[in-house]
Amino acid sequence: MHDGPYRLLLLIAAAPLVQQAEEMARSLGVEDIHLMKGRGTATGEIKELFGLGSSDKTILAALTDAQTAGILLGTFGKRLYLGMPNTGIAFTVPVSGGSRRLFDYVDMNSVQGENGMEEDRNYTLVVAIVNQGCSDLVMEAARGAGARGGTVLHSRRLESGKAVRIFKISIQEERETVLILVRSSRRRDVMSAINSSCGPDSDCQGLVFSMPVASTQGLG
Repeated sequence: MHDGPYRLLLLIAAAPLVQQAEEMARSLGVEDIHLMKGRGTATGEIKELFGLGSSDKTILAALTDAQTAGILLGTFGKRLYLGMPNTGIAFTVPVSGGSRRLFDYVDMNSVQGENGMEEDRNYTLVVAIVNQGCSDLVMEAARGAGARGGTVLHSRRLESGKAVRIFKISIQEERETVLILVRSSRRRDVMSAINSSCGPDSDCQGLVFSMPVASTQGLG
């Protein structure tokens, strides 16, 4: 295992912007890039107010060193106009460790230069994994506690009879993962609200956790 100042860079935006972002990342030597499909949770009124357009989103995820992540985050913000209508948001999550071979590869392709973004830690990523069809309930609870919106990914639970026996619950195979970026000061309230309405004792069989966010682009 290997420790170091590494970041998971995430961009949530419409597909054309993500394609541009991928080209920017590869031009800086970032090769380990993953794309996922998701959907936004903004209501019709919010979409109309902010010009958010389609709820279909693409998520770009890339593991880089902290310096490259900062440069890319700043580049995304300037060249993709993040924060403007019909754009998206980007943020980085600290990575505490991983396989040495993976991080040796990241270091080999790292960019030398001035960091493009100072870290603020003002935001937290709240993640809720719930039964299919429960993402709207998650967002209803989250918004009631001060969250503004989120992104839903469809996922599938891998069978584990042992886990089911231990927790004495029956979880659907098809699940939804809801990513919600919130102010750190609201983290506890948002997590508590989701857990109260969509937690393990509810029909949603939800699991909720949070991760620190190092820096962001596209958030007011």
